[in-house]
Amino acid sequence: MRDLRALPKAELHIHLEGSIRVATIRELADRNGVPEPHGLRDDAWRFDGFMDFIGNYGEACALLTSTDDFRRIAEEFCEDLASAGVRYAEAVFSPANHAARLDDWFGPIEAVLDGLDAGARAHGVRVQLTPDVVRDFGIDEAERTLEVATKFAGRGIVALNAAGSEQAPVEEFAEIFARARDAGLRSVPHAGEWAGPRNVWLTLEHYAPDRIGHGVRSAEDPRLVEELAARAIPLDVSPVSNVATGVYPSLREHPFARLRDAGVVVTLNSDDPPMFGAWVDGVYEAARETWRLGDDELADLAIAGVDASFADDRTKAELRAEIDGWLSAPDGA
Repeated sequence: MRDLRALPKAELHIHLEGSIRVATIRELADRNGVPEPHGLRDDAWRFDGFMDFIGNYGEACALLTSTDDFRRIAEEFCEDLASAGVRYAEAVFSPANHAARLDDWFGPIEAVLDGLDAGARAHGVRVQLTPDVVRDFGIDEAERTLEVATKFAGRGIVALNAAGSEQAPVEEFAEIFARARDAGLRSVPHAGEWAGPRNVWLTLEHYAPDRIGHGVRSAEDPRLVEELAARAIPLDVSPVSNVATGVYPSLREHPFARLRDAGVVVTLNSDDPPMFGAWVDGVYEAARETWRLGDDELADLAIAGVDASFADDRTKAELRAEIDGWLSAPDGA
C-alpha cells in the first residue's frame, strides 16, 4: 500500500483555532497564568458530547491574546499541514470568537494572513481562509464578520462560512450570504451535522452553497441525496470528527460510503485535527481501513478535494499531476 502521508491533498474543512498544537496551548496557558482547557488531559483531548467540545474550543480561543499569537498559530498550522501531505487548504477562522475579547475585528485576521504567508514560503502549503458567521452570536456579529471577509476578499479570503448551532434560523443570514457573493466570495456553510436533512434543504435555498461543510445527515433523506448528486454540490466530510463528537457511534456506521456510492461528491477532511486525534492523512488511513478503499479510490478522493477547492487552475493542474504521480509510483513507495 502506498504512503498516504505522501499523497498530495487539499484540505477543505479545517478550523484554524481547532488546529492549535497541544504544546502551544500549554505554553499559552502557562504564559497567561490560566488553566488549560478542561478537556485537555495527558496530551489528549476528551469531550463529553458536542457542547463540551464547543466549550473547550472557546477556552482554547481565549488563550490567544496578541497578534503574535495569531501569527504563530498560522505558521505552525502550515507546518503541520505539510507534515500531513497537504499542499493546499481552505481553513475556517472565526473573527467573532476574538473580537469582543480583544476589541479588534481586523488585527487577528491580518496577523493570521501574515502567518499563512510566512508558512507558505517555509513549508510550501498555500492556505486561504473562509471566515465563519457564528450563527449563535446573532445578526450584528454576522454583519461584522462579513465586513472582515469582504475587506480581504481575493487577498487570502476566498469564501464565507457559517458555523455555530444548526438550530439558529438559517434564513436569518440569507442576505449576509447574498452580499458575500456580490463581493466575489464563495459560500461554504456548515449544515447537516447536528441538525437533520431539513437544515440542508434550507441551506441550499438560502445560502446558495458552492460546498457544504459536513452535510452527512443528508443521508437520512433519499430525495436530498438525489438532489445533491444531481447538482454536484460537494460535501466536505470529516468522518473522524463526526465520531469524536458523537454524531455517529463509529466509522462503520458513518454514511460516507453510502453517500459516495449514491453519486454525491464527497471529500475527506479533518475538521479540528489535534482535538479529534487525526490530521487528514490519518483520516485517509481510517477511510482505507474502514471502507476497504484501494489506492486508486483514495487518489480519486484526493482529486475530488482538488476539484472542489477554490484554488486557481494552475494549482489544480499541478496537484492533479502530483496525485497521478503518487498513484503511478510503485506500491509500497
